[in-house]
Amino acid sequence: MHKVLTVIRREYLERVRRKSWWIGTFVIPLLVLGVMSGMIALFMMKTEQQRRIAVADGSGSVFEPLREALAEKKLRDGRAQILLERLPLLDSLDATRKTAEPRIGKRDLYAIVTVSEDLHGEGAFRFYGQNVGNIQLIATLERALEEVVVRARFERSGLAADREAIEKLVTPVDLETFQISESGEAKKRGFNQAIYGTFVFIVILYMALLLYGIAVMRGVLEEKSNRIMEVLLGSMSPGQLMVGKILGIGLVGLTQMAVYAGTAGALRAWVAAQKIQGEWTGMLDSVSPLKMTYFVVFFVLGYFLYVGIFAAIGAVCNSEQEAQNLQTPVTMILVVPYAASFFVIANPDSMLATVGSLIPFFTPMLMYARISTITPPAWEIALSIALLLLSIWLVFRGVAKVFRIGVLMYGKRPTIPEILRWARD
Repeated sequence: MHKVLTVIRREYLERVRRKSWWIGTFVIPLLVLGVMSGMIALFMMKTEQQRRIAVADGSGSVFEPLREALAEKKLRDGRAQILLERLPLLDSLDATRKTAEPRIGKRDLYAIVTVSEDLHGEGAFRFYGQNVGNIQLIATLERALEEVVVRARFERSGLAADREAIEKLVTPVDLETFQISESGEAKKRGFNQAIYGTFVFIVILYMALLLYGIAVMRGVLEEKSNRIMEVLLGSMSPGQLMVGKILGIGLVGLTQMAVYAGTAGALRAWVAAQKIQGEWTGMLDSVSPLKMTYFVVFFVLGYFLYVGIFAAIGAVCNSEQEAQNLQTPVTMILVVPYAASFFVIANPDSMLATVGSLIPFFTPMLMYARISTITPPAWEIALSIALLLLSIWLVFRGVAKVFRIGVLMYGKRPTIPEILRWARD
């Protein structure tokens, strides 16, 4: 046991002392958060530049009400955000527009808007400008146009007096969604909150299982290639070395997951204390103590299941190229539940989701997806964990045999049938 603990300590300290680990654990998440926040802030930031837009109003009823509606949109200094200029109508809207287009190139005009005589036809409203990526300005203009045009349509139809009553009758249905928690509490939670609040942790789980499995594989392969493995096996058994490396690197991953979970929990507590409400804050509702407990449980079990296989790959290979070829099937197995998680989140109680979550290689991601969406029956969760534990035991029995033989073999890489025979014998 002392020898195993020595290997665990060596593997753990060797990795947590690396700058890459600290960067991956603390710096990169902060950078990602900062970049995303900056992008959102820049996207939402309003320009303080006044825009002049020319309007060719073929209907004769849109320009004046539109100018009045846009006059309410002010910059910080009190100036109007959009200045409208009426273009004298010629034979056609196209001809009218072409007379003003050179002014856009000279920056005298920001854009030209054309309004056809028929307020109902296709292409009745068009925006011409060098920049069509100013989403906020176009949205402001579009909302004002919609209000004005709807009013004009009512007046043309002779239903202006009944406008409010008709608008109430045709008001779109807004179906608000509320999720019932385990305690029976109803909380408003939309589609984006349900999907992304769960899928973020699925992504973390997928990346963690893959990256730490590859880390074990490369660690074994490197020590085998450098003949360090022979020195280590002079003082301990192959099984002790394998268990020590797996547990040591596993503790590194668990430490990283604890940092991520703690950060998410702290953020959730801060948002609750500040009483901040918004679309993104609802995603933090998935960060409950119970769900974080399940996340850690399935990370640990999934790690042991996959990392044993990756350790065996590192033991039987002699080069990075050979290892990459053998790891591809294992990676593909990980991709399946990752890709299926969207379906499971949408249909957590379906037969496919239920059966898939009980397949040990799929359980860590799919069962967690089901738990994060609805609470499956306790017996299903218990059965999935029991099947995972049984699979881990069976995998480790075979992997220990493969590791013992493969770690001291050099030269030609054994075939897959040979590896399977070692695992059975």
